[in-house]
Amino acid sequence: MHAPRKFRKAFMAQLLVSLRAAGQASKSMGLRERRDAVRLSSDVAMALASARARAAPRSSAAWARALVARHAAERRNEALMRRIMGGAGYEMAAAAAAARSRKEARSRRIVRRSRRVCSGTAGRRRRLSLAASGGAGRCSAMVKARLQVLRSLVPGGEALRGLSLLSETLDYVVCLKTQVELMQCLCKGSRPKLG
Repeated sequence: MHAPRKFRKAFMAQLLVSLRAAGQASKSMGLRERRDAVRLSSDVAMALASARARAAPRSSAAWARALVARHAAERRNEALMRRIMGGAGYEMAAAAAAARSRKEARSRRIVRRSRRVCSGTAGRRRRLSLAASGGAGRCSAMVKARLQVLRSLVPGGEALRGLSLLSETLDYVVCLKTQVELMQCLCKGSRPKLG
């Protein structure tokens, strides 16, 4: 977790830089492309501000790295991300995204292979033991299902377990709340006053 004021200040500064970069590119964009550019600018600014606002210099949040890597993986975001992050920053994020996709593909193959091996008698034994345990098995299954949903919501959450997942989720939700508040302030400030 980081200091809210420090994060808010870093986020606002990074958001203004990002929106300025998106504004320079938006001359030839349609409405949908502009919306996507603002969303990208806001997400990248939030991730970069989170990394800058942390006390320890190398303790960047997993969700922030995953969010930047996810945006860097999409080719259509390349030009805008290069403007926002600079050439070297974008190259690092793109390399991380490529490594992540290779790792995910390898993990999927390993899981498929292990399911084929374990689908025999071991799988039947496990199902029988779960049925015998009664309510405890259902509670455990419910907790596992909810943790899986949480992992899917937090960027980079697939690799996290237990308390680290909860800590990252808390940090991500706080940052999202700040993002919404700052975007609302920007919207209020840009509306023309009527009457």
